[in-house]
Amino acid sequence: MRQILIGTLLAVALLSGVTYAAVPGPADVVQAFNRAISARKLDDALPLLAKGAVQYTLRSAHAGVPTGTGGITSDLKTHWSTISQVLFAVTTSYQRVPEILDTRIDGDLATVWTRVASETVERSGKRRQDSFSEVYLLVQTAEGWQIGAIADNRGTDSLAVAPAAAVKAP
Repeated sequence: MRQILIGTLLAVALLSGVTYAAVPGPADVVQAFNRAISARKLDDALPLLAKGAVQYTLRSAHAGVPTGTGGITSDLKTHWSTISQVLFAVTTSYQRVPEILDTRIDGDLATVWTRVASETVERSGKRRQDSFSEVYLLVQTAEGWQIGAIADNRGTDSLAVAPAAAVKAP
């Protein structure tokens, strides 16, 4: 009888662990977002952003592209929708690989600190590698963990890009 009880308890513990592991945590969402951007699948990336999510832009990522007149914050979905049009039009590849440095969860809020290694391959064949920190603020919603804000310390690179309105899809 004791063996049956122990076996049942172990089975329940394993099953609950499998269920728990299947639910994407904050770091999983950050990884999925970056994989989607690297794969040029904006339709997979945008649903990972919470309604009203904010981008903190301290400086332009690309020379000649203004950060905007509204200050250092902008709507995160609009930011990535605009950036992706420009970035995907002038590159053949843009890979983002975040190394998760720290994840903190407190109730329905979480922060994920990353060190992102990126590689940009321009249509000319020129390659550029970069490394910078990003911090993600995530919120627990009915859909699961979603990104509520992103801030980074990325510097401005020399990749020449045209304004988004002037870029035509490849």
